[in-house]
Amino acid sequence: MGARYADRLWMIAGAVVVVLLAVVTWFLLVDPKSVEVDELAEQTASTTIQATNLRKQIAKLQDDDKNIVKLTATRDALQDALPSDSGVPAFLRQLQASGTDVGVNVSGITVGAPVRAPAANGVWALQIQLTAEGSASRLGQFLNQLQGSDQKRAVLIEAANLETGEEADALSLSITAKAFVAPPVGTGVPIITTN
Repeated sequence: MGARYADRLWMIAGAVVVVLLAVVTWFLLVDPKSVEVDELAEQTASTTIQATNLRKQIAKLQDDDKNIVKLTATRDALQDALPSDSGVPAFLRQLQASGTDVGVNVSGITVGAPVRAPAANGVWALQIQLTAEGSASRLGQFLNQLQGSDQKRAVLIEAANLETGEEADALSLSITAKAFVAPPVGTGVPIITTN
């Protein structure tokens, strides 16, 4: 009977050792690998999303590369709209020419001191006031040229005041506008020249 009891103890001890080995194996080997597999699955999903986004960006860049000539022309036109110096003499000549083209007399042009444009870093605004005289339709054409797509300079009309002119059918339009300048970084306030 003692031998049976000893055999039973050995069997129970063996079963306990097997269960302990299974539990230890689970906690030391299987469970950490399971957590690692889950983390790798999350990383794979994240990487797949990033790869998809990068493929979209590459496709857009390839499309942009096909249009590089057009994009370069657009960039150059936008840079021309924001000259690096005040460009006042050329702009005043352009205003005079625009007025002459549509049959409007442009006079009384004054240019104020440059002021930082609050919405754009490194951009300055030049306050310009002018008076244009002509018929209503010609003044409308002049305004379209002043702020239209034909304008080579970034200009914002802030106020316009229409009054009757000295001659019959003539109107006088007083305009307050801003012309924008983007001097090179670190140069400070743009210098205004009138010649």
